[in-house]
Amino acid sequence: MLRFLCLALGAALVVASAAPVRAASPANGAAPLTAEQGDEILRELREIRKMLADQKAKPAEPAAPAKVHLADIAPNAIGSPDAPVTLIEFTDYQCPFCKKFHERSWPEIKRRYVDTGKLRLVVRDLPLDFHSSAMPAALAARCAGEQGRFLPVFESLLKAAELTPEVINFVVTASGVQPGPYQACVARPQLKQLVSADAAEAERLGINGTPGFVIAQKQGTQLEGVLVVGAQPTEVFTSRIDALLAAGRPN
Repeated sequence: MLRFLCLALGAALVVASAAPVRAASPANGAAPLTAEQGDEILRELREIRKMLADQKAKPAEPAAPAKVHLADIAPNAIGSPDAPVTLIEFTDYQCPFCKKFHERSWPEIKRRYVDTGKLRLVVRDLPLDFHSSAMPAALAARCAGEQGRFLPVFESLLKAAELTPEVINFVVTASGVQPGPYQACVARPQLKQLVSADAAEAERLGINGTPGFVIAQKQGTQLEGVLVVGAQPTEVFTSRIDALLAAGRPN
């Protein structure tokens, strides 16, 4: 088809640049091309050229984002467990873009959706290898969560200008975490295995950097949603959350 159109457009240029069509002597018994027939060919070729130009100018329809599925594991969640929408965040406490999301987008998302029972945030870990403090911070936040102090430690670690062992210990102590159970918790080898399992899940989903998100709804024991990669503008999150909330409303 494309070869035919290219040939047709080439013929249009030849015909358009030629003198007005005149009757020609029959060759091999073929009837001569009349002026009316030449005009008709030109008209059709112009229509073909216009059609091609229109198709080129028309923007392609955006493909619907692919759905992903993951287990509804929520060791550290913020918001109502019955919220109709779940935002899963794979985070690195030393990542500047994670901090950017929590500075710029999270306050509005929390106010509009978490505080009103429409959304829960599930925090999962993706400490990057080149961030030396990311794993210790992830362990600290998880162990604080075992004492019901995940949220203040989570928020304080992300706000810290620098993550050092001293800063992490200060944040944990200031948040009211009991030191004895906390030290026993961070010493457990199984805890690092849980963090590594989160990182493996992120890789399976195609999340190779932080922050990475899934905006999802519950499907039995699973969550089904779409990926959002990076500290995107707030509107990217709110528009998708609103769409899921609208789709879940009864008629």
